[in-house]
Amino acid sequence: MKFGQEFAQALAGEGFPQHWVDSAIGYKNLKKCIKKVQRELAEIGLDASTIQHLSGPIAGDDSPEPERNFDNSEFVSTAEPSLGRISEEFSPQMHLLVDSVTGEPLDAALTPETKKHLERLARHEMLIKGRHAELGHATHHVGSVGSIGSFDPDRRDSKYSVASNKHDSQHAAKWIQVPLASAKDFFDLLEPKLQELEALNTAEEAKLEGDILDLGDMVEDVTEPVREGFEAKRAVSYRDLYFWREMFRLYMEKPIFYSSTEQNRGALTFTEAKSRLQAYDAQLRDTGLLAKLKTPQAKLAARRFLDVNLDILRIMQFQEMNARAMTKILKKFDKRTHLDNQNYLLDLRKRHPTLLTNGSAKQASGFANSIARDLSAEISSKVLAVVPQLDDWTCPVCYAMAWRPVSLGCCKSVFCIRCIIKLQDEGMKRCPCCNKETVMGADGRNLHFETMDFLEKYFPLEVKKRQKENEKAALAREYGEEFVKPGCSVM
Repeated sequence: MKFGQEFAQALAGEGFPQHWVDSAIGYKNLKKCIKKVQRELAEIGLDASTIQHLSGPIAGDDSPEPERNFDNSEFVSTAEPSLGRISEEFSPQMHLLVDSVTGEPLDAALTPETKKHLERLARHEMLIKGRHAELGHATHHVGSVGSIGSFDPDRRDSKYSVASNKHDSQHAAKWIQVPLASAKDFFDLLEPKLQELEALNTAEEAKLEGDILDLGDMVEDVTEPVREGFEAKRAVSYRDLYFWREMFRLYMEKPIFYSSTEQNRGALTFTEAKSRLQAYDAQLRDTGLLAKLKTPQAKLAARRFLDVNLDILRIMQFQEMNARAMTKILKKFDKRTHLDNQNYLLDLRKRHPTLLTNGSAKQASGFANSIARDLSAEISSKVLAVVPQLDDWTCPVCYAMAWRPVSLGCCKSVFCIRCIIKLQDEGMKRCPCCNKETVMGADGRNLHFETMDFLEKYFPLEVKKRQKENEKAALAREYGEEFVKPGCSVM
């Protein structure tokens, strides 16, 4: 199946909103414009083979070539027909080297019919410029063959603008610009679509950011631990907190949209993101986490969390489709017309940097990269951070939960009280993290009560377990290991 058919079927069958579909690249209409450009070029004798022949020297070696002399009727075209840079009123034009008096194209390789068509166009353009000059408008400088007036001198190498000395004594040569009406139709159709897509992307990203903020409020409401006397006012189960914590741990274990690993850093493509989201959904179903949620509010928030991820995935898919369509149609324009459009593409990338793909199927397009990075950060800060993870509250010495938390005051590290007591017993004076001599001076004043309240609130089961371990360790330290009753064991 051809890409145009795949693109049309995807727009119709993927369930995109109608205003998205209306903003999509008009691939079919752009193909029709390319055919019009081909017909317009063919009418003036510039078929594909002729343009390829004219563009041959540009594609050749860049080393300087010695100046050659020709007969009066022989000249070399200095460059292939090209598209100029974007201006406020962009108009695609061919740049032709012609005799400044007769308007005859100075290229011996052109057929008489092609020369006749181009000469007629050239004389018409010269007549218009002459009238503009009479009205005081700026005109192109008419000089020698090596002088190209207002045309970009960086694109012209001296080896492409040589002529016989004999002809220079009779006539001068000049560059003229011949507009291509059908090519202008192509770019007039393309540019508004780019602007519509960029506006759509901005609006959708803002909408998703708002949805993520609302989701964060929902998750916070269903995971906020119930305090004494408040349980009757709010339908919240403390067990839901642990289910949410496990859901988010699985989510962060293998990020859906943006990878921060050193080996594969950056935004993932739509295909990769879709595969990861499907795998995550399968994990939730296999572990039964969604079914274990106790309250209706928690189940609703969980469904909304998955829906937000699907919304991000859908806009990524839509944008990657359009970026691919853009790349395909510009390549087709270049292949079918053989007009040099590199300057146009450079300016297009500057004006719409997020809408053009880099040509690699293994990397996300510009907008997909941007939205994956930005919205992944939003989810992490506004949603995932609502449910604290145990890994963020571990002691840097024993790597268990830092209970009871002790802050030495020399750095931001928080240690468990057991490790600080052990370090003091061993005579270790320096902080394990910043190496300052603060360990021996630690006492009850170094207990971090705010962190203690936080851990009791969000990790009640872990705190109970850790408290029993601390009490057992304190007895062993006070009375010896023999005092601690060993657990029952069967030999």
